[in-house]
Amino acid sequence: MEALMAINPRKFALRATTTLIFVPLFFYIVKYLPVGYFFSLIILVLFLGTFEFHSLAGKLGKGFYSVPAFLMMAALAASFLMPTIPAHLVLSAGFVIVMLYSLLVDREIQSTLEATALTFLGVLYLGIPAAYMVALKSSDAHAYHGYPGMGADLVFTLFIVVWLGDTGAYLFGSLFGKHKLAPKISPGKSIEGAIANLVFNFAGATIAKFWFFTRLSWQDVIVIGLVVGITGIMGDLIESMWKRRAGIKDSAGLIPGHGGLLDRLDSFALSAPLMYYYFIYFM
Repeated sequence: MEALMAINPRKFALRATTTLIFVPLFFYIVKYLPVGYFFSLIILVLFLGTFEFHSLAGKLGKGFYSVPAFLMMAALAASFLMPTIPAHLVLSAGFVIVMLYSLLVDREIQSTLEATALTFLGVLYLGIPAAYMVALKSSDAHAYHGYPGMGADLVFTLFIVVWLGDTGAYLFGSLFGKHKLAPKISPGKSIEGAIANLVFNFAGATIAKFWFFTRLSWQDVIVIGLVVGITGIMGDLIESMWKRRAGIKDSAGLIPGHGGLLDRLDSFALSAPLMYYYFIYFM
C-alpha cells in the first residue's frame, strides 16, 4: 500500500509504465485466451513467488521447503481446473510429502518444525489465492449460474478493484497521509491511504460494471468493493509484518516500481477466495 512520504517522480513513472504494459497483456490473457494459458501464468507466478518466499524465510533465519511447496501449490491450482482431482486430496497428500521431505533434509527438530510451519504458511498465502484465481477463471466452464466468459469477467474485476485500490492508497497516502494505520506493524501506512484504498476499490467495481461486467448489481459493487478493500488491507499488513521482521522494504525487485511478486499479490491472499464464494452463493 502507501508510504508516509512525498511521491518519488522517478519511482512513480516506473510504476506507471510497468502497469501500462502489464495490464493490457494480462487483460488479453484473461479475456481472450483459453483457461490453460491463464493456468500457465499462475504456475509461473507460483514458481517465482516460491523463491521470493524462500528468500524471505532465509532473511527471517528460518527454513522453507521450496520444492514440495511449489509442487503442492501447482497441484492445488490444477485441482480447481480439473474437478476430478479433489483439493482436499491434494492438501492431504501434500501434508504427507512435506513431512517425509523434512525427514530427508533436516536433522534438528526445531528447524524441522519451523521450516514445516513456514512451508504450509507459504502454501496458504500463495497457493490458496492462486487456486481460487484459477477457479474464478474456469467458473463458467462448470455447472454454475454463469455464462460463457464470466470467469474472465470475474478475474479482471478482482484485479481492477485491487489495482485501483493500491494506486489510490499509494497516491493519497504519499500526498496526504498523516495518521498511521498500524505503526507497530507497518509505520509507513496511513489511515488516509486506507480510506483512499476503499474509495478506489468502489471505483474499480463501478468501472467493471459499466465497462464489461454489466451483470453486476449495485449491491455487488458495494460488497465487492468493501470485501476486497478490507481483505486487501489485511493481506498487505500481514506481508508488511513479515518484511518488518526480516528487515526489508520489498520482498524482491522483480517488478519495476512495484517491488516483488509478494508485494503485489498480498491483497489477493484473502480477497480471491472470498470473491469466489461470493460469486457462487450470492451473485
